[in-house]
Amino acid sequence: MRLYKLNDVVLNIKGHATTLLNGLSSNGLDQPLNAFLNQHGRIVATFRQQKISDDAFFIVVPSIATENLLRHLDRYAKLNRTQIQTTPLKAYIDVDTGGLWLKAQDVSSQVSDEEFTLFRLQKNIPLLGVDYQAEEFILNVSEDAYVSYTKGCFLGQEPVSKVHSRSKPTRKLIVKYEDECTDEEKASMTSKILDPQTRRMKGFVFVGNK
Repeated sequence: MRLYKLNDVVLNIKGHATTLLNGLSSNGLDQPLNAFLNQHGRIVATFRQQKISDDAFFIVVPSIATENLLRHLDRYAKLNRTQIQTTPLKAYIDVDTGGLWLKAQDVSSQVSDEEFTLFRLQKNIPLLGVDYQAEEFILNVSEDAYVSYTKGCFLGQEPVSKVHSRSKPTRKLIVKYEDECTDEEKASMTSKILDPQTRRMKGFVFVGNK
């Protein structure tokens, strides 16, 4: 097990948590990744999730998105009588399995930033605040990783479903080698790093969805 420490905040959602998450988040609660969207299907925050019990969840949110997310959830949580609390837990990714670990103690990363970037590129795991930003349309980031098309209603479902069923996202985030990119793509590439196997630079880039 080789752990990489995330710069994320772990929130504890409890008290009617399943009802709140089902109504607001875009993916099934049995999936590792999820998202909160606005009414237009644009990202408020993407997050990792871990079920504690039938009525409590830990969600792991990028630090950059936490304040805005708490504001977004506040009125829904009050109406639903749900508690959302920041915890002192630390979040880690096991780069050997891709699993999420939450720990009370602070453990130094056993994986360098460069190794984690390579891992993310190999597994197609972009990061909010690094490779895409809040307000991006969720299907531009991924059509499947953060969205369930069978779970029922959620905030932002209508525009997401329309694009998915009737057309396609205007652009998509992919991993691409720099020498295959246009000048515009090269300038916007993120998480750029040398692939040790091919000796070519690669990273995440948004491309037009043809």
